[in-house]
Amino acid sequence: MSIIFPPTLKKRLPALITPKVYVDTVAHGLKLPSRAIVCPITPFVQMIAKRGDWKKRFLSADIYCHDEKDFCFITGFGCGGPSVVLAIEQAVALGVKEIIFVGLAGSLQEEVLPGDMVVCDESICADGTSSLYTAKEIVRANKKLTVHLMDKLHMQKLDFHVGRNWSTDAIFRETKAEIKHYQKNHVITVDMETSALFALGARRKVPCAAVYVVSDSLGGKTWQPDFKNPLIGQNLRRLLELCQAALM
Repeated sequence: MSIIFPPTLKKRLPALITPKVYVDTVAHGLKLPSRAIVCPITPFVQMIAKRGDWKKRFLSADIYCHDEKDFCFITGFGCGGPSVVLAIEQAVALGVKEIIFVGLAGSLQEEVLPGDMVVCDESICADGTSSLYTAKEIVRANKKLTVHLMDKLHMQKLDFHVGRNWSTDAIFRETKAEIKHYQKNHVITVDMETSALFALGARRKVPCAAVYVVSDSLGGKTWQPDFKNPLIGQNLRRLLELCQAALM
């Protein structure tokens, strides 16, 4: 007997539990705004939430809503494709129709430095979650929303890179061979969430865009962490504030 259910067959079959049925059971009438900023870096979202009358909800993630704003912040879901998809499936079932993801990413190219901003236009599905939502090896950001985000960055005179990302499930299994391969194919960043989010967005018809701050570099001979670089936190705050303007 084969232990693994055929993945090509799985993609064609309906799910037993749908997000709507799940949230009808556990959300107790909660409704969310039509737009969301998704960020796994919880302390930075909390800083913004403390500045105004944001109300915290919880449903597989921390959700911050404001009575006068048609967007919310979603954070506190952990990291990786399964975590972000669990949170966002429920958010979409509760009314979210547009998403901007703000996170950290590692650089694969020498010219992309720690602290730099990167807009992702497409992501390679090397994770396990995205393959449950799409048969494609590469998933793309929503073009209209991504252009709108880049326009906001240009208006603020902020420098940024645009390019392809690689999503993986295990940062401690990133190999030199993979990095070399993706460098040659002009991949500029690596993260753990984007492919799953884009794949979910395409399946649920929810426009998604993603922007990162580079926190470390894998583009040289060795891994170069730079997590204490003050520019990283500074630019994360800038992006969160800019994304609010992009969704208003």
